[in-house]
Amino acid sequence: MMEQTKSFIDNDPNLNLENNGPLRSFFNIFFIPVLNSLPKSFKHVIKRTDKAAETVINNATNHAALEVLYSKGKTFSAKKITGSFFKYVWFNLNNSKAVRNRLKFVKREMKNHLENISSTDRDIEILSIASGSSRAIIETIKAGHYLKDAKLSVTFLDKSEHAISYSKNLSTEINHLPIKLDWIHGSVGEFLRNPPSKKYDVVEIVGLLDYFSDEKVFETFNNIHKILEEGGVLITSNISHNREEKFITKVIDWPMIYRTPDELGILVNKGGFEYNKMKVFYEPLKIHGMVVAKK
Repeated sequence: MMEQTKSFIDNDPNLNLENNGPLRSFFNIFFIPVLNSLPKSFKHVIKRTDKAAETVINNATNHAALEVLYSKGKTFSAKKITGSFFKYVWFNLNNSKAVRNRLKFVKREMKNHLENISSTDRDIEILSIASGSSRAIIETIKAGHYLKDAKLSVTFLDKSEHAISYSKNLSTEINHLPIKLDWIHGSVGEFLRNPPSKKYDVVEIVGLLDYFSDEKVFETFNNIHKILEEGGVLITSNISHNREEKFITKVIDWPMIYRTPDELGILVNKGGFEYNKMKVFYEPLKIHGMVVAKK
């Protein structure tokens, strides 16, 4: 039996990743226990401190919250100095930083694989499951000068009509490219039980598994393995246990299923992917773990 691939912390210096300096790390020793001790009702206080924070809380678990986190809340201007202060506090929590790190890693892995296959003389098929805003893929394609002559076909799958509408608006940034874009309104289970006949070169599923049981995750990976081209890549992630977990679950009201990247790697392997074709790693804050697996 092949030995399991062990996770590592990826501090890629080219990605401008967010981490904590000595002062912030010292501050967090005292600050995070305070956050975790707050009552559930305190979320109403947080919502009054900043419009961006209110938007995250009101949209916990969906793309609208993530979009605000990606921008550090700058999509909403603070009208008072106190608002600017609280915006800084909420959007520089470890979990806020980590989700932006995750986005950068998804874009890096997408870019690396597309670079390797961009000269393929056929449509390069990409599938984003629970695509949300589709920001990672759209920004990767927009920045990919090597893709101008490639034949790209991207399928975005999401069960939220609002997310699909948002994604379509964001995709106008790449409409000038010779690329096929298709949005499917539906659940991952429905899609994978009756997938299209074509195979995919890249399947990205990031953020969704945080809400799936082990059995559902295994079933999902097993079905993804079937629809991947030989040499195709799966890019996936899961949130890991962390010191802010109690605050995020109780106060922000964002419950998730936490797994280490090694635990996620085991499920990827059970789904049909080999350990020797798998990369398993944490972003620097060790909150989001990622697995990149080649078929």
